[in-house]
Order: sequence, then structure tokens, then C-alpha cells
Amino acid sequence: MRIALALGLLALSPVPATAQPASVAVQLSNFKFAPAAIALRAGQPVTLHLQNASGSGHNFSAPQFFASAKVDPRSAALIHNGTVELKGHQSVDISLVPAAGNYPLKCSHGLHSAFGMRGRITVG
Repeated sequence: MRIALALGLLALSPVPATAQPASVAVQLSNFKFAPAAIALRAGQPVTLHLQNASGSGHNFSAPQFFASAKVDPRSAALIHNGTVELKGHQSVDISLVPAAGNYPLKCSHGLHSAFGMRGRITVG
């Protein structure tokens, strides 16, 4: 009984301010994003772990998404014109606080989007 009560109280306790932001892994490969539909919560800090699983370059291009988000200054240095470039087998972490909205996502390398390398970021 005491254990159940203690667990119930723990469940009601607020998350400490030192809690790490959520992490969402996104794999880039020939020719897709996995997942292609990314769902985030508005105003909640998140780190996007972008991993290029292929041997050739890809990018994560979402200019409207990045423009509306509050991007961590260290992460902002990795974003150019709303796009994060990744060399073959490279990984990067982008930390930000997203704003509500629906945003298109694509790889802007030649024909990659036409071959299916596109998706959507939904922030609710």
C-alpha cells in the first residue's frame, strides 16, 4: 500500500528543471527520411539527432520550420538557409524549441526529393 502511494506521488511530481530535452532520431538515406512524419510539441525543447546512413551527402531542409523555432546558438551554426548538410555517415544534433505549425521537409540535393526524400514536421 505504501509503495503504491509513493509511486502515485512520484507520478504527480513536476519534472525537475534540469530534465534533458526530448530527443528525436531522424535517419537520412537513399532516398528517404525515417521517420518522414515528425511530430513535435510546441514550446517543448527537443534535440533532433540527424543521422546520414548513406555514404553520400544528404540534407535536412526545412527553412520555415527553422525560421519559426528558437534554435540553440550552437545548433544555429549548423543551419544555413534553413538547411542542415550532412556528409556520408555523418550525424549532428540540432537543439531547439519548435513553434506550432505544419512544415515541409525535403532533401534539396538534385532529384532526391523527386525520388521520395521528403516529409512533414507537425508541431502541435
